Amino acid sequence: DVRSLSPMPIPSTADPANKAALSPHKHCNDSSLPPTTTAVFAGAAIMSTHPRDYPAVDSVVTKLRESSYGIHPWFLHEVLNDDNDGDARGEGDDGWLVDLRQRLIDHPDSIVGEIGLDGARWREVEEDDDDDRTGGDTKIWERKRMLSCPMDDQKRAFEQQLLLAAELQRPASIHVVRAWGDLLDSLDNVRDTMQRRHTSKGKAAQDCGCTEDEKPALRRHKKKEAKQRLLLPPKIYFHAFSGKAGVIPSILAACEKAHITRDNIFFGFAPAIPNFYSAKTPSIMKHIGIRQLVLETDLEDASNSWYDLKRGVEGLALALDMNVCEVAEQTHENAERLYFGYSGEAER
Repeated sequence: DVRSLSPMPIPSTADPANKAALSPHKHCNDSSLPPTTTAVFAGAAIMSTHPRDYPAVDSVVTKLRESSYGIHPWFLHEVLNDDNDGDARGEGDDGWLVDLRQRLIDHPDSIVGEIGLDGARWREVEEDDDDDRTGGDTKIWERKRMLSCPMDDQKRAFEQQLLLAAELQRPASIHVVRAWGDLLDSLDNVRDTMQRRHTSKGKAAQDCGCTEDEKPALRRHKKKEAKQRLLLPPKIYFHAFSGKAGVIPSILAACEKAHITRDNIFFGFAPAIPNFYSAKTPSIMKHIGIRQLVLETDLEDASNSWYDLKRGVEGLALALDMNVCEVAEQTHENAERLYFGYSGEAER
């Protein structure tokens, strides 16, 4: 299926939802956008979860706004199995990654997503025939299971895609479920890899033939440049945030080390996801703050998005004790910052 950023509505005074943010996540298939969609919405950024989504994303984006390409952890095992029996284990270039890079280059306004880590997506493991627990009476909690894709493979693919987003300076939409420690490890790994790349380039630049008198000024310039250089994607958005409030400072700190400021980190919530209604969610929303929150729909059918945008605005307003119009306007502004407030220029 195709995951899409849900629509950025055309402003109107008739309904608070008309001012709502570009809700950064919803599902749709290539036929779920009715002919009137562009009359209702100013635009949408359509998100992929698997290479098979790319043609549908391309076809919809011609009518709407922004495309997103990436491999979702739920479908990563399929991609790796199809890619020469798992070249993503570190041997040579991975075909899916080469394809992803080229699509991002061919679509300079596109972002990387949806990518991420999932520690709760399981599949059952077939038991041996001689296992006495394989009878029809086996209880569901007695059945063997494993992650649909091993976490080591998830982290490797996630870091490859995150590096691509950092290199090409594209925002990244990230899915994380019960893998926050692994996420923080990956953020550190990508930051360190980008730093090593820049250090290597800097050393090469020092051998550019400049005179001894010019070298101190060059070193000062390089030092200043290093403090400003982004070592992670310029904008990072956590879709359907399911972490506890306690993990947020760690996320922000990891991003700050990579020179990504708090204003460029976003957290999404969608009425279609059960945790939107959790008793703990309002306090988490307050901890994040309105400037880093974006609304989502996360639905298959775009025709159903409007009602969920309204529910999202109302739920967020209740949690933050704000006026619905204020919430709609601020989340709209947040989404504009997230998707359109970046250079899109590749690192050099």
